[in-house]
Amino acid sequence: MKVGVIGLGRMGSGMSNNLIRKGHEVYGFDVNQESYNRCKAIPMQPQEMAKRADVIILSLPTGNEVKEALNLLKDFRGTIIDTTTLSVDEVLQVLDQASINLDYFTCRLERGPKEANEGTLAIYCGGDRKTYEKLNPLLNDMGEHVYLGSHVQATMLKLLGNIIGTVIVALNAEVSTVMRTLDLDPETAVKALSMGGANNAQLFRLIWQAKGQHHESFSLDLAQHVVEMAINSCKRYGVKYLPLAELTNGMMLTAKSLGIGKRDVSEISKLLDMINSSK
Repeated sequence: MKVGVIGLGRMGSGMSNNLIRKGHEVYGFDVNQESYNRCKAIPMQPQEMAKRADVIILSLPTGNEVKEALNLLKDFRGTIIDTTTLSVDEVLQVLDQASINLDYFTCRLERGPKEANEGTLAIYCGGDRKTYEKLNPLLNDMGEHVYLGSHVQATMLKLLGNIIGTVIVALNAEVSTVMRTLDLDPETAVKALSMGGANNAQLFRLIWQAKGQHHESFSLDLAQHVVEMAINSCKRYGVKYLPLAELTNGMMLTAKSLGIGKRDVSEISKLLDMINSSK
């Protein structure tokens, strides 16, 4: 299949490289020229991509960039897969624009750049069911996927997943502080925790937190932005009281103000270390 990817950041470049390995012809575009250094896609402007590609994947920072891309792709007759993390308000705005003449499909992503490159993403899909069925072979090459219904339903589940994951990362940060105090071996401790009720998908970050060695993955800045977006989207539907999400968001805002978290959200443990070590 001929696939275009607009947005060659960590996720976009990972998806591109994975699809190339699996035999797809991949075209890529990013406003940042340095992005092409980490991606093997054929560089191509969106307008030219629209003439050649069967599918175009959007992996962009915000809804504003999505709307700009859709304007450039207004004559595209293939399917647009939007993997950008959007708020519900942004989704509705984008749908108003896309509904004019574009085949637009929502795919919200879970997991990170490593899984994007490996083709083991978790993909929450929303939109037309027939489009989903048509895209199944490509989605299979990208990871595990589930059809959830509407664009909004897929988007909201992604945002709820971000709340859960980030709150757990903050909780694991507290646990890592205690683990270091007890001089517990991180790998052994995490193995033991995974055997019981404390098992969770963020335990790999607990090892990073306990060792103080954080890998480059999903920045705290981006995590805070997404969690705040999730909180606001929940309030749009009348859910006003989200205390754990609000507390975690406040912790991340404090960490950001101190310059913490450029590599990964797991670095929120540094904030707790600073507080616990203060006199």
